Amino acid sequence: MNFEISTYLTKTGERGWGKCKECQKSVQWAKERVATHKRSSCLNTSEEVKRLFSKRKSDSNLHLSSTQRIINLDDSSSINSNETEIENSKEDIDQKLANFFFRTGISLRLVESDAFKKFVQALNPTYSTTIPNAKTLSGPLLDKQFSKCSTILNDILETSANLTLVSDGWTNIRGDHIVNFCIKAPEQKPFFYTSINTSGINQNASAVSAAVIEVIETLGPEKFCSFISDNAPVMRAAWKLIGERFPNISTHGCAAHAVNLLIKDIANTSESSKIIKDAEKIIKFVKNHHIVKAKFDEKRLSANISHSLSMPVSTRWYSLYTSMNELYALKYVLIQLFDEESDIFKEIQPKATSTSVCSLIKSNTFWDRLLKLIKDIEYPTKIIGKLESDDASLSLVYKYFGDMYNFYDDPTILEKIKKRFDFLTSPVVGLAYILTPQNAAEGFFFNEDKTDIISSISEFANKIDPLIADKSENEMISFIAEMSLLPQKRKDVIFKMSAKQYWNILGRDKYPNLFRVISPIIHMISSSAISERTWSTFRFIHSRLRNRLSNERVKKLVFMYTNSVLLDTADKTDYILDEGALLNEIECEEMSE
Repeated sequence: MNFEISTYLTKTGERGWGKCKECQKSVQWAKERVATHKRSSCLNTSEEVKRLFSKRKSDSNLHLSSTQRIINLDDSSSINSNETEIENSKEDIDQKLANFFFRTGISLRLVESDAFKKFVQALNPTYSTTIPNAKTLSGPLLDKQFSKCSTILNDILETSANLTLVSDGWTNIRGDHIVNFCIKAPEQKPFFYTSINTSGINQNASAVSAAVIEVIETLGPEKFCSFISDNAPVMRAAWKLIGERFPNISTHGCAAHAVNLLIKDIANTSESSKIIKDAEKIIKFVKNHHIVKAKFDEKRLSANISHSLSMPVSTRWYSLYTSMNELYALKYVLIQLFDEESDIFKEIQPKATSTSVCSLIKSNTFWDRLLKLIKDIEYPTKIIGKLESDDASLSLVYKYFGDMYNFYDDPTILEKIKKRFDFLTSPVVGLAYILTPQNAAEGFFFNEDKTDIISSISEFANKIDPLIADKSENEMISFIAEMSLLPQKRKDVIFKMSAKQYWNILGRDKYPNLFRVISPIIHMISSSAISERTWSTFRFIHSRLRNRLSNERVKKLVFMYTNSVLLDTADKTDYILDEGALLNEIECEEMSE
């Protein structure tokens, strides 16, 4: 529409800006900005003026002078250019809006809520009338962004070598059995690659290995150095089939999973089981009686203790340490609670439970045994956290099991450690360990493992080039001898190096045949935790409220969320997995106020 800006704005000292005559807000000295302000932002504008500025451009063209109309009609290239700019601008905003939803993992239906539309209208009234709906977000926009992100990811994988493929299974909200595949490239964060619905397929070794083989062949078997999964019997049988198909790819189980099962072994002894059962009885009693819980929280907060009581999570045996440690840290709060609020417990039924819990809390024997259990499972629990790191080297597996074996004195626990290690270990685990300079010279080895590890290098060399098998074994012996006889000055430098650092800086030239054999091994990781963590994203996106999402859409949304976190150069926040940490931080801040 044709109007004079000075009709609605008064000039200010700031160049290019004016002040609205009706609401006194600063507005850019441009017709489009004035129209937008009058249409949606000015609180004092009459309805008549709002309607006037709400008319479409096609209508406002009628109010232009004949000269202006002639100029606009003749300048068709200008019109086309403006229309193209508008279309490009909308497309760009659509993609940014879509990325906001994909990057945060929130429900796509929120785009259709009145609250969100009003928010967008306040930012950009023109765009608010053309905002895409949920169907467009989950359809064309998701497909486009998925394709774009896939291209970027494939470009990274195309130029990478020594990839590790990691897989895990899960049952979703609808009862479908989903298997995911993640890829770890050297010096890169792990990527979510794909997921498949295996419902209705008998999960035997043949079917499991076929799915893994398909992923490997898609990218090229020459690009992979290892495959990791959990330690289930069916997976172990599948490893054999995968190894037969791809001799260059090592297959092994998740070390973090093995240590998790070791904690289970320790917890399942008769004495530990009794302590855990008694501890859970106390936790349930406090959490299940709201009056007791209220008084407990009051005393807990008065003591400036931020954490509360939590039950151990079934199958997540490392959570047992957290649960028992929290309980022990609240020992005196609980004793004070049961001493000062005894009248409350007299009213709780059944009385036998109340009496039993009270006796446990006042029992020094219970607390002493609980402390012993905590000490028994503390070390392996901390090791799990280290093994679940994205870059935890395979060499850490042998090291940590050796450390645990030397940490404990209890013969029962030592036997359980050795049993779990024997179940988990393979020649490649020993090789990864001995390739670290300090381990080669001073590391702990079970029984005759050191000799067996040296001998195993020939087997790996034969897969690459049989002509270098003997040379590789001789170079391995020379490497170990050199590390064992290093003068102190060189030892101080070299023993600080990881296997990857040593072999990339020094070893590759000194022991060239051995380097060819072990180059993939020094890039192998220790656990399948990266694949297990993906289920948190699946669980958030494919929730009970969004159970109608197809598995294909869920896969793409998880792909976009997970990989956009990795590819985002500015914002690295994981808005799903970091939520718990944020809530804990807020709770601690509230307590300190």
